[in-house]
Amino acid sequence: MRGGAGGHGGGVTERDELILRGDAHVRGETAALDRAVRAGELVRVRRGVYIAATRWAAARPEERMRLRAHALAAVAIREPVFSHATAAALHGLPVHRGDDGRVHTLELGTAPAPSRSDVVRHRHEVAGADVSRIGGLQATNIARTLFDVLCAENAETATAAMDAALRAAAWRGQGAYDRAAAAALATDVTARMEQSPGARGIRRARLVASIADGRAQLPGESISRLWMRQLGAAEPVLQHPVALGGGRWAFLDFAWPRLRRFGEFDGDGKCLDPALVAGRSPRDVLRAQRERESRIVAATGWTPVRWGWERLASRPSFAAFLRSHGLLR
Repeated sequence: MRGGAGGHGGGVTERDELILRGDAHVRGETAALDRAVRAGELVRVRRGVYIAATRWAAARPEERMRLRAHALAAVAIREPVFSHATAAALHGLPVHRGDDGRVHTLELGTAPAPSRSDVVRHRHEVAGADVSRIGGLQATNIARTLFDVLCAENAETATAAMDAALRAAAWRGQGAYDRAAAAALATDVTARMEQSPGARGIRRARLVASIADGRAQLPGESISRLWMRQLGAAEPVLQHPVALGGGRWAFLDFAWPRLRRFGEFDGDGKCLDPALVAGRSPRDVLRAQRERESRIVAATGWTPVRWGWERLASRPSFAAFLRSHGLLR
């Protein structure tokens, strides 16, 4: 089976990976499409839209959310405006455990269509300036998207998304954080809160906005910090610089200088994300992490505290972990 629409000049896009039944019909390939579906070679993204099963199986949750958005846009009678968690995925933000298999859109017309089992159609008043175009799709802009996510999603999902947006706006690398750029985005988001004081979920949104910090690198770091605050744990310093000698520096995920401890979150992203591993194997990444930790200990004399997603299985288990390391009474 051939893919959907032609390329866009910059390589294969997520839209290009979709196979439309309508296109197969025009080419006389519907029988071949049906055979591929029965054989498990293709999976249905939505009615009339398919993708290679291997690609779908390998896709991360945010990728699947974007693919669903492109699938809806490909068959919709009226061009949709994506919002909430779907817009967050289109903006490249993490949507930690926020993918429920549905696509979120805004209904801006005079005769809004009803929601369906796979499409949630929101009926909010949104200014035209709050709608932008991302990868050929219409979606709420970053500030409006964050406002919606902060109000609609749980605190963990919202914190991870807000932190990531601030990081994209303000992180300059090597410990450099553009506080003015972060403040500009945060102000844009909080202005929407001030305009909607009675919005559902506004109290949670205000909490998340008040603690958001773009120095967090991964969702696990964001959630760890949120839970530390909620549990009353010692407040960490983020991206604390440590001189390793020879002009080299380490920037710690978490540091508690008074307690002489530093923390590192070892999420899967640090071993698997191409942007973070720079072509190294997971074994090489782990070896480099251990060597880096040894240098930090030698430079500071502090005790390392490492954890990953297994410690974030629940808040009580994370509390017990923090307590065992003297970070929570």
